[in-house]
Amino acid sequence: MAKRDEYTELLKKLDLDPAKRSLSAAESKTQNELLDGIAAADAAMKRHLEAAANEERATRVNSPLQLMGTTRKYEPKEGRVATVIPGELLARSLDIARGITTPGTGKAFSPEEMAKKFVDLLAPQSVVMASGVNRVTTNAETYSFPVIRTDFTAGFVGELDDLPTGGFGAEPLKVTPKKIAAADMLANELVEDGGSAFMDPVAKSLMRSVSLGFDREALLGTGANKGFVGIANTPGIQTHTVKGSFKDLDGFVAAFGKLEAVNSKATAVVMNPSVWAGLMALRETSGSLKPLLSESAGSPTAGVQRSILGVPVWISSFMPGTDVLVYEADQVFAVWRKDAGFQISDQFGFLKDGTAVRAIARAAIAVPNAAAVCKITITA
Repeated sequence: MAKRDEYTELLKKLDLDPAKRSLSAAESKTQNELLDGIAAADAAMKRHLEAAANEERATRVNSPLQLMGTTRKYEPKEGRVATVIPGELLARSLDIARGITTPGTGKAFSPEEMAKKFVDLLAPQSVVMASGVNRVTTNAETYSFPVIRTDFTAGFVGELDDLPTGGFGAEPLKVTPKKIAAADMLANELVEDGGSAFMDPVAKSLMRSVSLGFDREALLGTGANKGFVGIANTPGIQTHTVKGSFKDLDGFVAAFGKLEAVNSKATAVVMNPSVWAGLMALRETSGSLKPLLSESAGSPTAGVQRSILGVPVWISSFMPGTDVLVYEADQVFAVWRKDAGFQISDQFGFLKDGTAVRAIARAAIAVPNAAAVCKITITA
């Protein structure tokens, strides 16, 4: 577009020649070259718009959400093409990229619609997102939560007496989404020979890497290394200590009670797989084969629901074996920037005959009501 504007301005200067004379041979040649340049720019823009429209239609018609493990239903409408896998969408983008990707079209493959799908596709991989935390989408570099620190002061008053005032205190909690990314260079032979069958695992791997990177930081982040502060390290969260190991469920009862005491409710428990295995090994009574976590009418051979006292349990290898997080998911916010998405380009790898692929997300975790989180720590 910039080139077309440049050609147009130069052409105007030739047309507005104050001498009002016929153009010389050199000027006529320049005029023809400018007209050819404008025509070429128009053709490139048309290809770009057509490619973007085709990609948008492919994205809307061939939703990959059903195949990526989400629970939402997808029923293709009559007369439309069959559902395709995410790799086919990437393969189509790659074909388009070979014709129109330039340094000036860096965001051509991360439209807002694709950004929403990208975050949706992360949910099945991310324990934190799957646990039901609120998702906030913003375009802003920094997002602010209004946090009420103290409530109004109420009291009984007589008729025509002054009403009680004061007590209320609030302040903004500012959250800056941090960039989480994964990238690599693929040999064009692999891309061309494998097609969508090869790009499908690439797409899944990129999204899985980003989602796991987000999970690690969302649970245990300290704010170091350009990351953000996670749930477990948020200042002001409640704590509870269990000595030795879990011999019963009393530690969870205590943590649930601490949340109830501040008008919160435990809706999610996140722990290391080894901690869950230890809980599964607990028995109702000494010498019994029946797991403590089985339902009262269940048998030792029946499956055990992954929950404690009705609260869903989520397993994450990022959680240390000495910590368990209990929180009300509605009080935890995942803040995502809208420009998240995956991109492909053959420009960077032109001299290596390669195709660059990358997945980028910008996100952070915020816990405005820190008391709605309790960290159980197992000590020696």
